[in-house]
Amino acid sequence: MDTVESWERFRHEWKDALKKHRAPYFHFRELNRNERAKSKSRFHGWTDKAVDDFIYDMAIVASRTAVPFGGGAAFKRMGPGTTNAEMFTTIFDRFFEDCTNTLNTIFPKFKGRVSFFFDDNKNEDWIAVLNTVNKSWQAKDKRIGEYTPVKMQEEIGMPCQAADLFAYVHRQQNERMYDNDAIQPSKVLDLIISRNAFPKSHPKHKFALLPEPQWRELVMKLRDHQMKMDATNRIMGTPNQPYTLYDHNALRKLFTINEMRTMVKLAKAAMQPSGNDKHPRQ
Repeated sequence: MDTVESWERFRHEWKDALKKHRAPYFHFRELNRNERAKSKSRFHGWTDKAVDDFIYDMAIVASRTAVPFGGGAAFKRMGPGTTNAEMFTTIFDRFFEDCTNTLNTIFPKFKGRVSFFFDDNKNEDWIAVLNTVNKSWQAKDKRIGEYTPVKMQEEIGMPCQAADLFAYVHRQQNERMYDNDAIQPSKVLDLIISRNAFPKSHPKHKFALLPEPQWRELVMKLRDHQMKMDATNRIMGTPNQPYTLYDHNALRKLFTINEMRTMVKLAKAAMQPSGNDKHPRQ
């Protein structure tokens, strides 16, 4: 989510980043090793290092001012007999619910209507549910506008490419959370995409206030630290250890002890089910 003016600047920066890496577009799934191994892949022949450089550069562009929001559900926890329509309804309902929550916390003075752009989807059940849930939320909140399908791989769909990056990382985080029923340590990409997700009252809001050069320098230092730790593990013949930002890096020095305690408390609260909802929310 962002303003019209910011999206226009983003479009140029995203295009420049794609050109830097000689990439036609960004699609996280196509960057997986198995996908890249296919001869027809647009990313065939890319090394893991090239892919990592590409992902981090695009993540930094996406984190400039865009605010991530959304919702998800663990299908396996929804009970036997759950239909796709029920799953889609849950997910879209959470999507628009989090949209209103984000407007209230990040854009509290906004009184206009939000325009939505979804990657063009041919699944008729998906479309039918989205239409229904979208209309129901328009009735609840006048700020919720209509949606437009766009082709993600084209220039008009560049914001959807950024959303794909956000969604993929968020899904990985949620899968780890659901599998372990515990708060998962933040990775560098988790930090990048969540930069603008916090209200002014949250300790992590200070990341959104960092000047761009300082923000990029911080991200590069974190990534360099992680790569050095992985290299040491390879040399020692030990398995890669989870890179937890606040345990292994001076990042924690940016926060006071009280701020660290506040972040832990808020993270635990996000793990709690809401009402009769069996699913943790993040």
